[in-house]
Amino acid sequence: MRLFETSVLRLSKIMEVVGGTVLTLMMLITVTDVVLRFFKKPITGTYELVFLGGAVVIGCAIPVTSWEGGHVCVDFLLEHASGMAKKCVMAFTKLLGIGFFFFLGWNLLILGQELLKSGEVSLTLHVPYYPVAFILAICAFIECLVLASLIVKILRGGNHD
Repeated sequence: MRLFETSVLRLSKIMEVVGGTVLTLMMLITVTDVVLRFFKKPITGTYELVFLGGAVVIGCAIPVTSWEGGHVCVDFLLEHASGMAKKCVMAFTKLLGIGFFFFLGWNLLILGQELLKSGEVSLTLHVPYYPVAFILAICAFIECLVLASLIVKILRGGNHD
Protein backbone atom coordinates (compact mmCIF):
# COMPACT_ATOMS: atom_id res chain seq x y z
CA MET A 1 0.00 0.00 0.00
CA ARG A 2 2.91 2.37 0.57
CA LEU A 3 3.80 2.05 -3.11
CA PHE A 4 0.26 3.15 -4.03
CA GLU A 5 0.44 6.16 -1.71
CA THR A 6 3.90 7.10 -2.96
CA SER A 7 2.77 6.83 -6.59
CA VAL A 8 -0.34 8.93 -5.95
CA LEU A 9 1.72 11.57 -4.14
CA ARG A 10 4.21 11.62 -7.02
CA LEU A 11 1.37 12.09 -9.55
CA SER A 12 -0.07 14.89 -7.42
CA LYS A 13 3.29 16.61 -7.25
CA ILE A 14 3.69 16.33 -11.03
CA MET A 15 0.31 18.00 -11.45
CA GLU A 16 1.40 20.68 -9.00
CA VAL A 17 4.50 21.36 -11.12
CA VAL A 18 2.39 21.51 -14.29
CA GLY A 19 -0.03 23.92 -12.63
CA GLY A 20 2.79 26.05 -11.25
CA THR A 21 4.47 26.21 -14.65
CA VAL A 22 1.24 27.25 -16.35
CA LEU A 23 0.63 29.85 -13.62
CA THR A 24 4.12 31.26 -14.16
CA LEU A 25 3.52 31.45 -17.91
CA MET A 26 0.19 33.18 -17.30
CA MET A 27 1.93 35.73 -15.10
CA LEU A 28 4.66 36.33 -17.70
CA ILE A 29 2.12 36.74 -20.50
CA THR A 30 0.04 39.15 -18.42
CA VAL A 31 2.99 41.27 -17.31
CA THR A 32 4.41 41.34 -20.84
CA ASP A 33 1.01 42.33 -22.21
CA VAL A 34 0.68 45.17 -19.68
CA VAL A 35 4.17 46.47 -20.47
CA LEU A 36 3.60 46.22 -24.22
CA ARG A 37 0.26 48.03 -23.91
CA PHE A 38 2.23 50.99 -22.62
CA PHE A 39 4.00 51.00 -26.00
CA LYS A 40 0.70 50.42 -27.86
CA LYS A 41 1.69 46.86 -28.85
CA PRO A 42 -0.49 44.49 -26.75
CA ILE A 43 -0.25 40.73 -27.10
CA THR A 44 -3.18 39.42 -29.11
CA GLY A 45 -5.12 36.68 -27.32
CA THR A 46 -3.80 37.27 -23.82
CA TYR A 47 -7.28 36.92 -22.37
CA GLU A 48 -7.76 33.54 -24.08
CA LEU A 49 -4.42 32.20 -22.90
CA VAL A 50 -4.98 33.33 -19.32
CA PHE A 51 -8.52 31.93 -19.37
CA LEU A 52 -7.42 28.50 -20.59
CA GLY A 53 -4.37 28.53 -18.33
CA GLY A 54 -6.54 29.34 -15.32
CA ALA A 55 -8.62 26.24 -15.93
CA VAL A 56 -5.46 24.11 -16.08
CA VAL A 57 -4.01 25.71 -12.94
CA ILE A 58 -7.17 25.10 -10.92
CA GLY A 59 -7.51 21.51 -12.14
CA CYS A 60 -3.87 20.71 -11.42
CA ALA A 61 -4.09 22.19 -7.92
CA ILE A 62 -6.97 19.99 -6.76
CA PRO A 63 -5.10 16.69 -6.18
CA VAL A 64 -2.20 18.13 -4.21
CA THR A 65 -4.53 20.38 -2.22
CA SER A 66 -6.58 17.35 -1.19
CA TRP A 67 -3.45 15.37 -0.36
CA GLU A 68 -2.12 18.13 1.88
CA GLY A 69 -5.52 18.89 3.43
CA GLY A 70 -5.40 22.47 2.17
CA HIS A 71 -9.13 22.67 1.49
CA VAL A 72 -11.84 23.96 3.77
CA CYS A 73 -13.13 21.26 6.08
CA VAL A 74 -16.26 21.99 8.07
CA ASP A 75 -16.24 19.38 10.80
CA PHE A 76 -17.97 21.11 13.70
CA LEU A 77 -20.61 18.36 13.62
CA LEU A 78 -17.92 15.76 14.26
CA GLU A 79 -16.08 17.58 17.06
CA HIS A 80 -17.69 15.47 19.79
CA ALA A 81 -18.03 12.23 17.83
CA SER A 82 -15.96 9.18 18.63
CA GLY A 83 -12.84 8.37 16.65
CA MET A 84 -14.57 5.58 14.79
CA ALA A 85 -17.53 7.78 13.83
CA LYS A 86 -15.16 10.45 12.53
CA LYS A 87 -13.26 7.89 10.49
CA CYS A 88 -16.46 6.48 9.00
CA VAL A 89 -17.82 9.91 8.07
CA MET A 90 -14.48 11.03 6.61
CA ALA A 91 -14.13 7.81 4.61
CA PHE A 92 -17.73 8.10 3.38
CA THR A 93 -17.30 11.72 2.25
CA LYS A 94 -14.12 10.80 0.42
CA LEU A 95 -15.97 7.91 -1.22
CA LEU A 96 -18.62 10.38 -2.39
CA GLY A 97 -15.81 12.58 -3.67
CA ILE A 98 -14.41 9.66 -5.66
CA GLY A 99 -17.83 9.17 -7.26
CA PHE A 100 -18.11 12.87 -8.09
CA PHE A 101 -14.62 13.23 -9.54
CA PHE A 102 -14.91 9.99 -11.52
CA PHE A 103 -18.18 11.25 -13.02
CA LEU A 104 -16.55 14.62 -13.72
CA GLY A 105 -13.48 13.04 -15.31
CA TRP A 106 -15.57 10.73 -17.45
CA ASN A 107 -17.70 13.60 -18.72
CA LEU A 108 -14.63 15.73 -19.38
CA LEU A 109 -13.23 12.89 -21.51
CA ILE A 110 -16.48 12.81 -23.48
CA LEU A 111 -16.41 16.60 -23.82
CA GLY A 112 -12.79 16.49 -24.97
CA GLN A 113 -13.64 13.92 -27.62
CA GLU A 114 -16.55 16.03 -28.82
CA LEU A 115 -14.37 19.15 -28.94
CA LEU A 116 -11.72 17.21 -30.86
CA LYS A 117 -14.28 15.96 -33.40
CA SER A 118 -15.89 19.35 -33.84
CA GLY A 119 -12.55 21.16 -34.05
CA GLU A 120 -13.76 23.93 -31.75
CA VAL A 121 -11.11 26.56 -31.14
CA SER A 122 -10.82 29.91 -29.39
CA LEU A 123 -11.89 32.97 -31.37
CA THR A 124 -8.71 35.01 -31.53
CA LEU A 125 -5.77 32.60 -31.47
CA HIS A 126 -7.64 29.50 -32.68
CA VAL A 127 -6.29 27.45 -29.77
CA PRO A 128 -8.15 24.12 -29.58
CA TYR A 129 -10.18 23.53 -26.42
CA TYR A 130 -9.91 19.74 -26.30
CA PRO A 131 -6.46 19.57 -24.62
CA VAL A 132 -7.79 21.55 -21.67
CA ALA A 133 -10.73 19.17 -21.30
CA PHE A 134 -8.38 16.17 -21.40
CA ILE A 135 -5.99 17.74 -18.86
CA LEU A 136 -8.90 18.45 -16.52
CA ALA A 137 -10.12 14.86 -16.94
CA ILE A 138 -6.68 13.57 -15.95
CA CYS A 139 -6.72 15.87 -12.92
CA ALA A 140 -10.14 14.52 -11.91
CA PHE A 141 -8.96 10.91 -12.17
CA ILE A 142 -5.83 11.69 -10.17
CA GLU A 143 -8.09 13.26 -7.54
CA CYS A 144 -9.97 9.93 -7.39
CA LEU A 145 -6.67 8.21 -6.66
CA VAL A 146 -5.80 10.79 -4.00
CA LEU A 147 -9.16 10.30 -2.28
CA ALA A 148 -8.78 6.51 -2.43
CA SER A 149 -5.33 6.83 -0.90
CA LEU A 150 -6.73 9.04 1.86
CA ILE A 151 -9.44 6.48 2.57
CA VAL A 152 -6.75 3.82 2.99
CA LYS A 153 -4.84 6.18 5.25
CA ILE A 154 -7.96 6.81 7.36
CA LEU A 155 -8.80 3.12 7.68
CA ARG A 156 -5.22 2.32 8.65
CA GLY A 157 -5.60 4.71 11.56
CA GLY A 158 -3.75 7.68 10.15
CA ASN A 159 -4.78 11.30 10.20
CA HIS A 160 -8.41 11.65 9.21
CA ASP A 161 -8.50 15.40 8.53
